[in-house]
Amino acid sequence: MKIWPLLIGIILICALVSSPVLAISKSDLIAYYRTTPVSPAHPGTTPGLSIDSESYNITLPIDTATFPKWTLPDIITKKPIFNYFYGPIIFSDTTAISWKPNIYLYSDRDLTARVRLAPEWAITLSDPVYRAGVGWQAEIKNGSLNGKGDFLFYESVVPDSVWQKEEGYVIRAAYREQDMASMLGRYGFNEKETVEFIEYWSTHLFEGLDYVLYPQETGAVDRVMPLHVGPEPDHVSRIWFYAEPFVSAPEPVAHPETIVRDGFYVVEWGVVIRDGGTTEMP
Repeated sequence: MKIWPLLIGIILICALVSSPVLAISKSDLIAYYRTTPVSPAHPGTTPGLSIDSESYNITLPIDTATFPKWTLPDIITKKPIFNYFYGPIIFSDTTAISWKPNIYLYSDRDLTARVRLAPEWAITLSDPVYRAGVGWQAEIKNGSLNGKGDFLFYESVVPDSVWQKEEGYVIRAAYREQDMASMLGRYGFNEKETVEFIEYWSTHLFEGLDYVLYPQETGAVDRVMPLHVGPEPDHVSRIWFYAEPFVSAPEPVAHPETIVRDGFYVVEWGVVIRDGGTTEMP
């Protein structure tokens, strides 16, 4: 029996096991997903589902009982795969991503709130970590979350075809911050919410490209990603914007929703961008 092929195979296996790529530490892997910059509309750098820090397990429980409108087969058309650098999901061309929704909680009295989203399997990133079946515990004191105006952050996969794309705002590349401030002002976002939206999205849309942002107001957002808060808030305002590169001017927004700030209330902003390889990095 020739032993050379066996010895060569053993050498190759040892080389692969000691490879720096395959020997990436658990802490390095988790740190990568926390620090990878977001490149909207480019699935190659889309952060994947939250990774179990002990086993890297990725779970996609389908909660059709509480969220029957769309289920996992409608969103993901191929078997999810795990890759250190590209995340665990292969998206279909009917998928979008809700990028960086921020949930702010305010109250005229100190209280502890439980915040949950559905479907939980659609959540891809969260900070603080969203606990399946539990959600977040939010401490509202001195008027706002943690007494500092903090927010709950998450991202999720959402269907692409359910959003209105008739009324919208043109966001010019040369005047991106001004146009965003004007748009947000129509809804009544406060200074902190506006600054945090502009700081992120003025730099995370492709440089030099004009966009149209189509507003998706509370009712539309609730139908796709229901939000449950206990105790029940007096007012909830959830405004997302569906972003597309500018092709033609949309209809002007005739009656923007007004954020009501009274008692115990919730404010959320986010941006939806189509994924699935239908747009390319410029």
